[in-house]
Amino acid sequence: MRFLWPFLALAALAAEPFRGDVLSVDPAAESLRLRAEDGRELTARVGVGDVAIGWAGRTVQGELVESEGRLRLERVFPAGADELRAEAEVAAALRRDTVERGRLAARAAGDEAPVFLLWDQDARVVRSSDLRGKPHVVNFIFTRCKAAEMCPASTASMVALGKTLREAGLGDKVRLVSVSFDPAYDSPGVLRAYAQSWGADPAQHRFLTGRREMIRDLMRQQGILTMQADGTIVHNAATVAVSAEGRILARKEGPRFLPEDFLPLLRRQVEPR
Repeated sequence: MRFLWPFLALAALAAEPFRGDVLSVDPAAESLRLRAEDGRELTARVGVGDVAIGWAGRTVQGELVESEGRLRLERVFPAGADELRAEAEVAAALRRDTVERGRLAARAAGDEAPVFLLWDQDARVVRSSDLRGKPHVVNFIFTRCKAAEMCPASTASMVALGKTLREAGLGDKVRLVSVSFDPAYDSPGVLRAYAQSWGADPAQHRFLTGRREMIRDLMRQQGILTMQADGTIVHNAATVAVSAEGRILARKEGPRFLPEDFLPLLRRQVEPR
């Protein structure tokens, strides 16, 4: 594989699994008031991305970590019963499809793009079918990547493409999608803060995360590979253009690309012939 880089895995903190309802949000204290499934109520601090999402009135799951006598809720994901059921159904369908494809699971130009159900940086569900009707460009990143020539370069390329599309009058006609392959850390709130730090246009560029097994199969079908060894993870990089009908148009290997690598193709997809 080309463009493989390692990063050091971060040590996990001792945490208590949590599932329950968000009663209210306190932006000033950057905290959520929660009711756990067992009925106990508690207050836990959260990251700035989760404060921006709000979460009030929703059922969530995450991990409670105690530090200096205060609780913090990390890795916050939607956990409504219907949401989890739909997620499991799509994950099972994608798993079956990946197994049936065998060793040659990666899809090529002309193939239909794989199905998925993930969460965006506003904690809204995004299905692959939701992307139909407009072409989109997808890449795979993770926010903890410290190798400047990998995920940061890939994100910078996507943001530059978005800017170019808007300048060309195509900003509302093409979607950009960045999928995290580190869902153990990259929750919707983390992705929201990451997207804002890059100045990504939230109306155009969605950052997705979700069930680990679903992302694993999605990556395999899009030819994105990872390896773990001696406390490190290495991965390749690619960017994929998908038509409004959901078929793969083109694939650009490596983390960096120029807007011109995709602009002519995307223009042909959206402008009258």
